[in-house]
Amino acid sequence: MSWELKQIFMPNPNPNNDYTNYEKKLQPQMRFANPKLKDLFENHEDEIMKIVVKEITEYLEDESACNDDLHMFPRRCEMIGEWYVGGIALREENGRIWGSVFTRFLGYYPDPSVRMPIDDYLGLEVWIEYDPEHKKFIFDGGLDSSSI
Repeated sequence: MSWELKQIFMPNPNPNNDYTNYEKKLQPQMRFANPKLKDLFENHEDEIMKIVVKEITEYLEDESACNDDLHMFPRRCEMIGEWYVGGIALREENGRIWGSVFTRFLGYYPDPSVRMPIDDYLGLEVWIEYDPEHKKFIFDGGLDSSSI
Protein backbone atom coordinates (compact mmCIF):
# COMPACT_ATOMS: atom_id res chain seq x y z
CA MET A 1 0.00 0.00 0.00
CA SER A 2 1.18 3.50 -0.71
CA TRP A 3 -0.40 4.76 2.52
CA GLU A 4 -0.68 3.52 6.04
CA LEU A 5 -4.03 2.74 7.63
CA LYS A 6 -5.09 5.26 10.24
CA GLN A 7 -8.14 4.86 12.44
CA ILE A 8 -10.09 8.07 13.01
CA PHE A 9 -12.74 8.64 15.65
CA MET A 10 -15.98 10.46 14.98
CA PRO A 11 -16.53 13.45 17.30
CA ASN A 12 -20.33 13.60 17.54
CA PRO A 13 -22.17 11.58 20.21
CA ASN A 14 -24.84 9.24 18.88
CA PRO A 15 -27.53 9.33 21.63
CA ASN A 16 -30.26 7.96 19.31
CA ASN A 17 -27.98 5.16 18.08
CA ASP A 18 -28.52 6.26 14.47
CA TYR A 19 -26.85 4.87 11.38
CA THR A 20 -23.64 6.77 10.89
CA ASN A 21 -21.61 7.99 7.94
CA TYR A 22 -18.70 10.35 7.35
CA GLU A 23 -20.93 13.35 6.71
CA LYS A 24 -22.80 12.96 10.04
CA LYS A 25 -19.57 12.21 11.94
CA LEU A 26 -21.53 10.26 14.56
CA GLN A 27 -19.87 7.81 16.91
CA PRO A 28 -20.59 4.14 16.08
CA GLN A 29 -24.05 2.69 16.09
CA MET A 30 -24.08 0.08 18.87
CA ARG A 31 -26.49 -2.85 18.70
CA PHE A 32 -26.38 -5.30 21.56
CA ALA A 33 -29.17 -7.82 22.08
CA ASN A 34 -28.94 -7.31 25.86
CA PRO A 35 -26.86 -5.48 28.51
CA LYS A 36 -24.75 -8.60 29.13
CA LEU A 37 -23.49 -8.46 25.54
CA LYS A 38 -22.67 -4.77 25.86
CA ASP A 39 -20.58 -5.54 28.96
CA LEU A 40 -18.89 -8.43 27.14
CA PHE A 41 -17.97 -6.14 24.26
CA GLU A 42 -16.63 -3.44 26.59
CA ASN A 43 -14.51 -5.99 28.48
CA HIS A 44 -13.05 -7.34 25.22
CA GLU A 45 -12.96 -4.21 23.07
CA ASP A 46 -9.16 -4.12 22.77
CA GLU A 47 -8.90 -7.75 21.61
CA ILE A 48 -11.83 -7.29 19.22
CA MET A 49 -10.24 -4.22 17.65
CA LYS A 50 -6.93 -6.07 17.23
CA ILE A 51 -8.82 -8.73 15.27
CA VAL A 52 -10.51 -6.05 13.17
CA VAL A 53 -7.24 -4.25 12.36
CA LYS A 54 -5.54 -7.52 11.42
CA GLU A 55 -8.35 -8.62 9.11
CA ILE A 56 -8.90 -5.29 7.35
CA THR A 57 -5.16 -4.89 6.84
CA GLU A 58 -4.88 -8.36 5.31
CA TYR A 59 -7.83 -7.65 3.03
CA LEU A 60 -6.42 -4.36 1.78
CA GLU A 61 -2.97 -5.88 1.21
CA ASP A 62 -4.40 -8.76 -0.84
CA GLU A 63 -3.79 -7.90 -4.51
CA SER A 64 -6.68 -10.14 -5.61
CA ALA A 65 -9.14 -8.25 -3.37
CA CYS A 66 -7.84 -4.70 -3.64
CA ASN A 67 -5.54 -3.08 -6.19
CA ASP A 68 -5.41 -0.15 -8.63
CA ASP A 69 -6.82 -1.90 -11.70
CA LEU A 70 -9.28 0.35 -13.54
CA HIS A 71 -12.07 -2.25 -13.24
CA MET A 72 -11.38 -3.16 -9.61
CA PHE A 73 -13.35 -2.23 -6.52
CA PRO A 74 -11.97 -1.26 -4.15
CA ARG A 75 -9.10 0.61 -5.75
CA ARG A 76 -6.29 1.59 -3.41
CA CYS A 77 -5.53 4.71 -5.45
CA GLU A 78 -9.00 6.05 -4.55
CA MET A 79 -8.57 5.44 -0.82
CA ILE A 80 -6.88 7.86 1.58
CA GLY A 81 -5.98 5.30 4.27
CA GLU A 82 -8.32 6.61 6.97
CA TRP A 83 -11.07 4.47 8.44
CA TYR A 84 -13.52 4.48 11.32
CA VAL A 85 -15.95 2.16 13.04
CA GLY A 86 -19.50 2.75 11.85
CA GLY A 87 -21.26 0.06 13.82
CA ILE A 88 -20.85 -2.76 16.30
CA ALA A 89 -23.35 -5.54 16.86
CA LEU A 90 -23.45 -8.59 19.13
CA ARG A 91 -26.19 -11.15 19.54
CA GLU A 92 -26.70 -14.44 21.29
CA GLU A 93 -28.43 -17.33 19.60
CA ASN A 94 -28.65 -20.91 20.88
CA GLY A 95 -25.82 -20.23 23.34
CA ARG A 96 -23.55 -18.81 20.63
CA ILE A 97 -22.37 -15.20 20.91
CA TRP A 98 -21.43 -13.60 17.63
CA GLY A 99 -21.56 -10.33 15.77
CA SER A 100 -19.63 -7.89 13.68
CA VAL A 101 -17.69 -4.66 13.54
CA PHE A 102 -18.55 -2.58 10.49
CA THR A 103 -15.61 -0.46 9.37
CA ARG A 104 -15.85 2.38 6.88
CA PHE A 105 -12.95 3.56 4.71
CA LEU A 106 -12.65 6.99 3.20
CA GLY A 107 -11.98 7.68 -0.44
CA TYR A 108 -11.04 10.68 -2.51
CA TYR A 109 -13.44 11.88 -5.21
CA PRO A 110 -11.56 14.32 -7.48
CA ASP A 111 -14.66 15.14 -9.57
CA PRO A 112 -15.54 18.83 -8.93
CA SER A 113 -19.28 18.03 -9.15
CA VAL A 114 -18.99 15.87 -6.02
CA ARG A 115 -20.09 17.82 -2.94
CA MET A 116 -17.55 16.26 -0.58
CA PRO A 117 -14.17 15.34 -2.15
CA ILE A 118 -13.46 12.96 0.75
CA ASP A 119 -16.29 10.65 1.76
CA ASP A 120 -17.21 7.07 2.60
CA TYR A 121 -15.87 4.67 -0.02
CA LEU A 122 -15.60 1.10 1.24
CA GLY A 123 -17.30 -0.84 4.00
CA LEU A 124 -15.70 -3.92 5.51
CA GLU A 125 -17.73 -5.91 8.03
CA VAL A 126 -15.58 -8.17 10.18
CA TRP A 127 -17.44 -11.10 11.76
CA ILE A 128 -16.43 -12.27 15.24
CA GLU A 129 -17.49 -14.99 17.65
CA TYR A 130 -16.99 -15.43 21.38
CA ASP A 131 -15.11 -18.57 22.38
CA PRO A 132 -16.49 -19.38 25.86
CA GLU A 133 -13.90 -22.09 26.48
CA HIS A 134 -10.98 -19.65 26.11
CA LYS A 135 -13.01 -16.59 27.19
CA LYS A 136 -12.01 -14.51 24.18
CA PHE A 137 -13.27 -13.35 20.81
CA ILE A 138 -12.05 -14.89 17.58
CA PHE A 139 -12.41 -14.04 13.90
CA ASP A 140 -15.10 -16.34 12.54
CA GLY A 141 -13.68 -16.31 9.02
CA GLY A 142 -16.19 -13.90 7.56
CA LEU A 143 -15.44 -10.52 6.05
CA ASP A 144 -17.97 -8.75 3.85
CA SER A 145 -17.15 -5.79 1.63
CA SER A 146 -19.48 -3.17 0.23
CA SER A 147 -19.41 0.06 -1.68
CA ILE A 148 -20.74 2.86 0.52
